[in-house]
Amino acid sequence: MEKQQLTEEMTKIVGAENVQSKEEELYSYAYDATPGHIYMPDVVVSPGTTEEVSKVLKFANEHKIPVYTRGSGTNLSAGTAPLKGGIVLSMLRFKKIIDVDLENLIAEVEAGVIVQDINDHIAQFGLIYPPDPGTVKTASLGGTIAENSGGLRGLKYGITKNYVQGLEVVLANGDVLHTGGKNVKDVSGYDMTKLFTGSEGTLGVVTKALLKLVPAPEKTKSMVAIFDTIEDAGRAVSGIIAAKII
Repeated sequence: MEKQQLTEEMTKIVGAENVQSKEEELYSYAYDATPGHIYMPDVVVSPGTTEEVSKVLKFANEHKIPVYTRGSGTNLSAGTAPLKGGIVLSMLRFKKIIDVDLENLIAEVEAGVIVQDINDHIAQFGLIYPPDPGTVKTASLGGTIAENSGGLRGLKYGITKNYVQGLEVVLANGDVLHTGGKNVKDVSGYDMTKLFTGSEGTLGVVTKALLKLVPAPEKTKSMVAIFDTIEDAGRAVSGIIAAKII
C-alpha cells in the first residue's frame, strides 16, 4: 500500500492530529534505546481508545502491514524499532490511572502511564507497585508488561509478571480480549495474563492492566558494601537472604 493511502486510512480512524507522516516526525520513532538500530516507519499512529487500536490492527492485518507497538521507547532489545517500515502504534495517549481499589489492593491503569507516576499516585495510600526497571521514571506500563521488566527490587518483590492480575489486549485481527481479574485465584485453564506478560508485543497490544499493589516498607535505606572477592560478595548476599533482611 502506498504511504499516502496508508496515512489517509489511519487519519480516518484516529484523526489527522494523531497521525504523523513527515520525515522529520518519523525519525523520532525510527529507533529506541537500543544502539545501532534505526529504521524509518511509514506512519506513526496515536490511538486514544481501545476501539481505535482495534480498528488500526484490523486494517493492518487485512492489508499485511507490520505494526510496532511503542510506549516510551526505553527498551534495549530493539522491540519498537520498525524493521520493515509500516505502522508505529504509539500508546502514550493511554495515560489514565482509572481506579485504585483499596479493598482488593488493585490498580486499574492504562498502558501509556509512566511507571513512576503509578507509585507517585498510590503513595498517598501507603502502597507501592514493586517492579522498578532502571527506566522507571520514563518507561510506560505497557512496555514493562511486554518486556516483563524487573529492577533492583526484583530480589525482594519479584518482577512484573508477579504483579499483573489482568489485562485488556487487542489481538492482531482487532478482537479485544480480557484476561484475569481482581481475584487472587481466578484462572481455570491456561493463564493468559502470564502468557501476554513478557511476550514483547508479539501476541497483542496491551491497552489496560490490573496491577497488584503491596504495602510500602516502613523505612528504606541505601548502603554500599565493599568486598575483596566475588566469593565474599556472594556469601554476603546469601547471608542477607538467610537472615530475612529482605
